[in-house]
Amino acid sequence: MGAAASAGDDCVTFDKAKGTALKALKLMSDAGIPPTPPNFATWYAYATGRIPALNSEIDRMRLAGRPMAGAPMAELHDRFLSGAQERADLVSVSERIEEAMRSLVDNLGHAEAGAQAYGETLNTLSGELTAQADSSGAVDGLQRLISGVVLETNRMLTVNRQLEDRLNRSAQEIETLRKDLHVVKEEAATDALTGIANRKAFETALQKTMQDTAQASGFLSLLNLDIDFFKKFNDTHGHQTGDQVLKLVARMMIDVVGDKGLPCRIGGEEFVVLLPDTGLPQARALAETLRTRVGTKILKNKKTGAELGAITLSIGVAEWAIGEPATNLIERADEAMYLAKRSGRNQVRTQNELER
Repeated sequence: MGAAASAGDDCVTFDKAKGTALKALKLMSDAGIPPTPPNFATWYAYATGRIPALNSEIDRMRLAGRPMAGAPMAELHDRFLSGAQERADLVSVSERIEEAMRSLVDNLGHAEAGAQAYGETLNTLSGELTAQADSSGAVDGLQRLISGVVLETNRMLTVNRQLEDRLNRSAQEIETLRKDLHVVKEEAATDALTGIANRKAFETALQKTMQDTAQASGFLSLLNLDIDFFKKFNDTHGHQTGDQVLKLVARMMIDVVGDKGLPCRIGGEEFVVLLPDTGLPQARALAETLRTRVGTKILKNKKTGAELGAITLSIGVAEWAIGEPATNLIERADEAMYLAKRSGRNQVRTQNELER
């Protein structure tokens, strides 16, 4: 195979790749993670540091002492390393666009050839018309030439109408493909269960909002929300009921946040809200409103009518300091959320309480 191995776009030596692999295996062993191919791919990427968001998430889970084996590892792999369906959809759409464009080019080529032939025919007829006008049989010759011009004109009109129809069909196909591509893009940025933005959309929006905030010397805050005792609720009442809880929280986020920010589900029962043009006091007030609104909802079993209890949230609030890395903001909001958990859950804590 040679002395070099390829990793993404980077070319690394065999020894370096081997060292990274051994480091990944050691990390997995220390964390009690089985060395399955998806798990190894995830930890190999972590060891290389080529996906900062993945490293930040794993570091956060390790710091919080969260279990990572099983479903959490599968979710990390799907979130950061898979994207297979998204890529397949984009490839399919791009291939259809390419096919439509090839058809359009072919049609334009036919039109050019037809116009060239038509011009050559008229040039020939023009020369013959001049010659016939000087001869004794001018009238009969002119009639034949005029008939020829009319015939050629009608033929060209027919060709042009056919071309117009083909171009219209091509334009309609391209418009359909453009809409399909827009749908694929929307789906790639949306959490399938709750319908709000997913982690990828959050990370993209965060970078853009940080740039805008820095240029305007404005404010930017972040809420980190976690549903209290969600795993216990899931185990007791079933995953379908758990899914309904996630959907309910997402709906409450949309209602409370409105156009003030971007609600996102970033994994499991954890949500964030990106709040541009919002300082820490205003962000905390919004978090309290959201916590209270969600806490008033009493879940019931639709079949039996039995009450399943209330949903509560632990929320951390942080404000971005212009110029700092995004990971710092995320970590402060995350730490504030865990402070809310340790303080008894169903409450809001901010970065200022961390400092105290």
